[in-house]
Amino acid sequence: MKKWITLLLALAVISSLLLGMTLQPTHLLSIINQSFLLGLFFLMVGCLALVVRSGFFVVFLRGFKQLKGMFFRKPRMIENDMFQSNDPAFEQKKETIARFGTYLLLTIGACLILFSLILTCFYYI
Repeated sequence: MKKWITLLLALAVISSLLLGMTLQPTHLLSIINQSFLLGLFFLMVGCLALVVRSGFFVVFLRGFKQLKGMFFRKPRMIENDMFQSNDPAFEQKKETIARFGTYLLLTIGACLILFSLILTCFYYI
């Protein structure tokens, strides 16, 4: 995973340098704004996924589940053991995908913000 982050950061720097040298400042400003806002969005979603994965909302979800149990009756079919089983392989795969998705969102957001910062330097020069 360390290779991906260095590759994406290098790609962001190289592409921003090339765009900064070739584009006119009027076109550059819209690219700067769009890349910054998109990077900010990816960072916010990645941080939200990181907070959810850390278990911050477990207490709230458990409380809402208890409230749901008080107001709504569970069908007998769901109480069956077949529906209650948690597969450890599936849980591990789900955790791996969530970890990779969070990592990817944070990396893409950081690269887009770095891209916009370097282009901002070219805009003001």
